[in-house]
Amino acid sequence: MRTAEQQNALNTARISSTERLPQIDLHPWLFGDRAARLQVARRIADACARYGFFYLYRHNVPDALRQGGFEAAERFFAMPVDKRMACRPTAARQIRGYQPLGDTKRPGIPADLKESFDMGFPLAADDPDVLAGLPFHSTNSWPADLPGFRRAIEALYFSKLECGRHVLRAMALALGADENFFVGQCEKPYTNMRLVHYPPQDPQPDAGIGASAHSDRGIITLLLNDSNGGLHVETANGDWIDAPPDPQAIIVNVGDLMTRWSNGRFRSAIHRVVNETGHERYSIPQFHHPSYRAVVDPAQLPGAGTIRYEPVVAGEFVAHGLQRDRKSWSEAAAETAPAA
Repeated sequence: MRTAEQQNALNTARISSTERLPQIDLHPWLFGDRAARLQVARRIADACARYGFFYLYRHNVPDALRQGGFEAAERFFAMPVDKRMACRPTAARQIRGYQPLGDTKRPGIPADLKESFDMGFPLAADDPDVLAGLPFHSTNSWPADLPGFRRAIEALYFSKLECGRHVLRAMALALGADENFFVGQCEKPYTNMRLVHYPPQDPQPDAGIGASAHSDRGIITLLLNDSNGGLHVETANGDWIDAPPDPQAIIVNVGDLMTRWSNGRFRSAIHRVVNETGHERYSIPQFHHPSYRAVVDPAQLPGAGTIRYEPVVAGEFVAHGLQRDRKSWSEAAAETAPAA
């Protein structure tokens, strides 16, 4: 684990590389023959191995849904804070509803300068995992005074969910597995989509940045950005690449669980958000996860070689990271911990 000094160095280091992330067209995967699909799968695998990030074009997520998502985000974050707070999760250890400024707080550094709203895979109030209080399993929390908000967000969520399944199929094929290997582990995913608002950032470096340097914990992330830049990706040699917004693309990145599952063949890259534009910034990431109880074991995939990672339960692995990095999660854990 990085020290606070190392984390601060990551957060304040400047762009130091002129490299650009790969650009991949998904259309041949969606509509081409087997040879075309294999070529796309190999390009995705190469991008995941070298950078852990790539731009995805012709991804079949309609632009109208993208625009609807950003319009909904602007409407939500324009509401008074008490209206936003009314959408906070009602159960502990959830990633649904409103997350206020300052809740994402990694050890030893200033809190992230962002607030967010999450929705997850729809679950009924009487779902056994909801009743049991399993992390990530609750009903969604919707604002009461925003007509059309839920419809716009759910439509974008399911369109991106289907896109992510295609990416996961291509990844599985590139790793020599049945193309439905990863998708088959996502029968009841705890995949969440997040509307993120970054207020204009304080120019003082010790005041914190939009999103401090981190890797994602899941299998893949599908990211939509507004027209404001600020996403930076760390290369394998420690340089920073700028990842400017492109309204035609979804930015895809590898998460920690996929790095473990691929036995290190796919790289979960450190990234951050530095909002130096002086403007409000919005993004819509969707964090793809398997079923909570899925066992992530690199020995399950062919060609893994010498195994570098021990098996983990997917949901437990992700929950551990959130308990470390979110104040609301660590406080909930402290409240439920047995007395010494």
